[in-house]
Amino acid sequence: MSGRMVWVTGLGAVTGAGVGTAPLLDALRAGRSSVRPVAELDGLPAARAPDPPRDRRARHLERSAALFLAAAEEAWHDAGLGDEVPDPARYGVIEGSSLGPLADVLETLRARLATGDVALRPSGLVRFMTGAGGAALAHCHRLRGPVLHVSAGSVSAACAIGEAFQKIAAGLADVVVAGGAECPLQRDVIEHFRLAGILATPVDGESACRPFDERRTGTVLGEGAGVLVLEDAEHAAGRGARPRAVVSGFGLTCEAFSMISPEPGGAGVAESVRAALGARPPDAIGWIKAHGTGTKLNDAAEVRGIASVFGTRLGEVPITSLKPALGHALGASGAVEAVAGILALECGFVPPTLGTERLDPELPPCRVALRAEPSDAREVLLLSESFGGRCAALAVRRPAAA
Repeated sequence: MSGRMVWVTGLGAVTGAGVGTAPLLDALRAGRSSVRPVAELDGLPAARAPDPPRDRRARHLERSAALFLAAAEEAWHDAGLGDEVPDPARYGVIEGSSLGPLADVLETLRARLATGDVALRPSGLVRFMTGAGGAALAHCHRLRGPVLHVSAGSVSAACAIGEAFQKIAAGLADVVVAGGAECPLQRDVIEHFRLAGILATPVDGESACRPFDERRTGTVLGEGAGVLVLEDAEHAAGRGARPRAVVSGFGLTCEAFSMISPEPGGAGVAESVRAALGARPPDAIGWIKAHGTGTKLNDAAEVRGIASVFGTRLGEVPITSLKPALGHALGASGAVEAVAGILALECGFVPPTLGTERLDPELPPCRVALRAEPSDAREVLLLSESFGGRCAALAVRRPAAA
């Protein structure tokens, strides 16, 4: 996409690894999973995020919105942005999630049905509103540009980042805070995933999420938030900010094949990757952060789609999935994993695909990173996929001086 150069000047996260990007980076380096049996969910393995410190600004927000606000504030300050915004109409916020406040709504309904005495409050109008976290951030910093919520299944946060990138590249904004949050660890939500056969079969109480492994049986859920500050390069340089990464491309496609199953050849994956690369060759990519759910059909289709773009080079380019480490944060996964990918790119390593040991021989020849490995890659490809056949690809690279 032609237009203004877009920098990532700030990162923020709340994940199962802890509050902030520092514990996330530590977990990635150590190859440590945040997935644990959750007692309140009958021992189901999942990645639960800790509660971030709350202040009065988050008192009416449900959990996922509060996680977004906490991650966004970290990203805001990481970018060196302060209380005074010179042109607030040029600043925006785009938040993505698949379920929004659904888990909180369902828990409130359960409590009302069980006791009959859970009082409704006027604050519920805000508490149960999708996009409340982004709106709260805009109010905190008096931002008057576009403040949007994107809900598109598991590509929601990836779409939020892509939309922010496109707005800045087109000159429609100078700074956009973009990402997503999700809290799917609620009994009714989990039961739907279980009935659909999407969840991995636990082994001895531990997660059995093994992306691209011949023994893979499904995914494992997680919660959290990931947020990026995207900024016009000239605007950022003008205020003395430095880039943590450069967004080099974005692609979003729909396979229009099935509402629940991927097109077996990975056509949508391939098309989104080509759109993100633009005129650049696949050789530009040093490693790939796959969507990598650990489900039979999705993993196979994803690798086939990547292979149709990279050809025989796919045997050389490391592929990694972060789902066994961080859980599948549904609509937030694209942002949580984008933050993780940029941290790893900065620090020169490829995170491991935990739990995977025996690659499925029926997949196209590929090289899955089974352990953390050093990398001098200049650019990484971040993939996300969703029910409905939606596929997103984001390409990010190191700044030129890095």
